[in-house]
Amino acid sequence: MGILSRVASAFRLSSGGNNSFEAAGTGRRLLGFNPSRNHVNVAIAAAGSTLVARARWLYENDGIAGNAVDEWTSAAVGDGIKPRPRLKKERKAAKATLIALFMKWTDEADAEGLTDYYGLQEKVAREAYIAGECFIRIRARRRSDMWTVPFQLQMLPAEMLDLAFSTSLPGGNFVVAGIEFNAIGARVAYHFWRFHPNDTRPPNALNARERVRVPAAEVLHVYDGRQSGQIRGVPRVARVLVKIFGLEVYDDAEIERKKTAALFAGFLVGRGENPLTVNDDDDGDDDDTPIAGIQPGAIIDLGNDRDIKFSSPAEVGGSYEAFQYRTILKICAGLGVPYSIVTGDMTKGNFSNVRTAIVAFRRRISQWQNNTLIFQLCRPVWIAFVERAVMAGLIELPGYDEDPTEYWQCDHLPPRQEWLDPAKDIAAEKDAIKGGLKSRTQSIAERGYDIEDVDDEIEAERTDAAGRAMPLVFDTDGTAPPLAQGAPPPAPADDNPPEDLPNAA
Repeated sequence: MGILSRVASAFRLSSGGNNSFEAAGTGRRLLGFNPSRNHVNVAIAAAGSTLVARARWLYENDGIAGNAVDEWTSAAVGDGIKPRPRLKKERKAAKATLIALFMKWTDEADAEGLTDYYGLQEKVAREAYIAGECFIRIRARRRSDMWTVPFQLQMLPAEMLDLAFSTSLPGGNFVVAGIEFNAIGARVAYHFWRFHPNDTRPPNALNARERVRVPAAEVLHVYDGRQSGQIRGVPRVARVLVKIFGLEVYDDAEIERKKTAALFAGFLVGRGENPLTVNDDDDGDDDDTPIAGIQPGAIIDLGNDRDIKFSSPAEVGGSYEAFQYRTILKICAGLGVPYSIVTGDMTKGNFSNVRTAIVAFRRRISQWQNNTLIFQLCRPVWIAFVERAVMAGLIELPGYDEDPTEYWQCDHLPPRQEWLDPAKDIAAEKDAIKGGLKSRTQSIAERGYDIEDVDDEIEAERTDAAGRAMPLVFDTDGTAPPLAQGAPPPAPADDNPPEDLPNAA
């Protein structure tokens, strides 16, 4: 047999006879690699409750998982994602009224009264990361119940919607994992438990295990559906849950090994009765209780004809840090948060490496903000706010009856991201504006502000400064006010500054 024939035969043997795709083989190299072919919804229904329970345990008990969740939440929400209506200049008065009314409503937004609207955003982001999903119920209120727009938001955890509840309903509707769909697959309602299934219930509750059908129009479902047709969320920690728990067990074993080695234990060697293992008390209580336990630094009288050998546990912890570092790197990659942010360890890389990781992390955060949190929570909340404000007669919006979508259009500004290198970042930002590569509107929005608010504040400051003969002057094109009468013109810029001075460009 020639060498090519032998190679081909070995390949067929290792790939289980499939010579089209090696990755689809079933031979020795891929023996045991037989993942389930079930759709993600079937997998979630079978394992979702266990995953959520384990994810919550890790958040409360494991420092790495817990800090990753908190850092993700902090980066995604910060002090709040704030709405700014996308209205034209002729609607400036309506825009200001809407924003002022919304800011008043935020204090009453939480149905539990524990935080404001932006605090709810934080809770939703944290819950969506831990459990993979979160539900927000829009609760209508009477006009007399609130000072502002009469509706509130009630957050419901994932456990409130039974993953095991699937059935067919009269009329063609059907329920899958607690969500009711119509014949064309559109969401119609959610069947929540009346009370949390694993929480204590009010003593006077008669129907504790009863489900409540809530129309889909009153429920916001925040989750990252990574696969087509996915209807429930998966905890983000699921990718690395086994590794996190394994590292936790390894850490505990290493700590116990160190504690045992530090005891400096001794063992008796020789013939005769061991005085340390028999209790010969005069009271007759002979329960073979040791006279004294081995303690660090203890010196014990062994009697005659005795020798002692001390334990010398092997030092196997030399690779501890390297193993931990590599394992935590994999965990951080699965959690989507950089190693330096999760651990606070900045010694494993230089400034450029850390900066690169943070930039990639912010890009991922921005993607999740816009595609998930803003689209599934912030936009629907704004629309509900505008509709209920108009229906309650709290605001009059011209042309709303003909086309309300004009007032539904709204930008949601995430919190600004701090500069990694302020001097260089601000200089690059100004150069981009001067070169026409970026507008002031875009630059200000990236910092979490609205350009109209900024311009109004600047105009007020200019008016105040002009009254004190101290005009504001900016060095970006198009922003410097005209020179006051009698003021000397600015000195021409030096195109060739001395080498020992910083270049103002």
